Amino acid sequence: MFCGLEMPKLIHTSACAGLLTLFSTVVFSETVIVNLEEPNADGVYTGISNLRGWAVAESGIAVIEVDVDGSYAFDVPMGGARGDVAKVYPDFPDADTSGFSMAYNYKGLTPGEYVFTARAISNDGGVATQNATVKVDRFLSSYIRDGSEVDTSTVSEVSFDDASFTLKGLTVEGRQWDVVMDFDTATQGFEITDIAEVGGSGTGAACPSTSWSSGDYTLEQEGIARQFRVRLPAGYSSDQAYPLIVLFQEWGGDEGEFLDNVTVQSESDQRGYVLVAPLGLGREEPGNRFSSWSFQGSTTGLDGDGLNAAVSDDTDAICDDDMTANYTYPSCEGIAENGCSWTQCSVDDVSFSAALVQEVSANVCIDSDRVYAVGGSNGGMFVWDLGRDELSAEVFTAVAPILGLPHRGYLDPPISEGGMPVISITGSRDRTVPPGDWEQESFTTTSDGDVYYYSSASAITKVWAESQGCDTTVPAESIDVGSSSMECRGWSYCQSDSQWPPVLDCRGDMGHMYNLRSSWPLILDFFEQL
Repeated sequence: MFCGLEMPKLIHTSACAGLLTLFSTVVFSETVIVNLEEPNADGVYTGISNLRGWAVAESGIAVIEVDVDGSYAFDVPMGGARGDVAKVYPDFPDADTSGFSMAYNYKGLTPGEYVFTARAISNDGGVATQNATVKVDRFLSSYIRDGSEVDTSTVSEVSFDDASFTLKGLTVEGRQWDVVMDFDTATQGFEITDIAEVGGSGTGAACPSTSWSSGDYTLEQEGIARQFRVRLPAGYSSDQAYPLIVLFQEWGGDEGEFLDNVTVQSESDQRGYVLVAPLGLGREEPGNRFSSWSFQGSTTGLDGDGLNAAVSDDTDAICDDDMTANYTYPSCEGIAENGCSWTQCSVDDVSFSAALVQEVSANVCIDSDRVYAVGGSNGGMFVWDLGRDELSAEVFTAVAPILGLPHRGYLDPPISEGGMPVISITGSRDRTVPPGDWEQESFTTTSDGDVYYYSSASAITKVWAESQGCDTTVPAESIDVGSSSMECRGWSYCQSDSQWPPVLDCRGDMGHMYNLRSSWPLILDFFEQL
């Protein structure tokens, strides 16, 4: 026994003095020890705050997992310096770097009570857990993107009580609230600890009276039942407005391409995103064609440059027809101008995308100011068109193509005044959709067996940056986006007041792969700082 607790044999009794209070919340499971320091039990959380603690094991810690209300939510990075823990557990591996920590958006959860569980798993498979039951409160939206949504001039009274003060009648998102601010010793600043709407329930939004659940749905378009899958975030409430991301899969992919990814699930739940993954057309055509999204040039097989002597004396195609397989869909008969056509021609995917957002918004509580599109490969090529068509340009707030670039010559800017934000993610070693060199404005060429031509990443992002008023007379500069696996470049002096440039050209040292572990958090970070 050690200070009334049964401790591992490696702990010396001389270490007891002064440490009982510090470690009184430690949970033991064999040789694994975990201490969840934040969130605090019975605490109130209203925004982005810490999720932190420490863990040790005789065999070392393999991973720290966090459950929210009994369901796995995400892993927490380890490696934080904890000299205090090392003094008590000097014989445990890596005790001096046993801290785990991350920023967590508690506002991604709807108001209510939640049980957070930290689970430490050792290298030998030992497990220890610790729970903290907390209350989550917030304003209408899970993320307030514009400071003008907060108006302090309507505050009718300010009262003080020791280390706290209350603002009565603060206007946020057009509604008035009574807000309590308490001093937090962990952050050494004031944090919101209570939110109550004046004359209301404290929550609410212009939302459908009923809501879909996560699952598969259909939307009829020109006699075709279009399939799509909806995934609601953990703790979804039908009286709260959520940001929406529409996910467009690669050529031949399906609804699970993004939705089945662990990083996509955990990050989207943590930040409170509704995800919708529609299925491209093609499978219903004879010959089991690949599902696909159609965009400029992909159906006709014609490039946007017309005659291009740099390739040959007489080609205006998006590929070298003699060296590329013929993937023309039966629905493109009469539309395809050559054998380079490679996507379906059954219906207009842009109009479907706009109708899909409208359908989802009629059945799920969506923040219409935060509707985004993410596409991979063929889907990434398609999302550029969402900013270039009047049916969709006013629907989507920003787009994020992954490994997707327009075909050669299709360098049109977005049609909306002020442009459309975009983060383009490509692989520097991608042979299927090569981005080209930095600052290269000539087209690039596929070298994976087929020979397709694409606009370079530098060329298309430069055009879109110009529509944002950015200064493109100088080369794009490197932007620190906090990613060790991606280099991002952008232009300055843009019209946008976002933290990062509104147009980013990001490249990873990878081939034709999404690398969602790195790219997905980066995309969400980009959306959230616009």
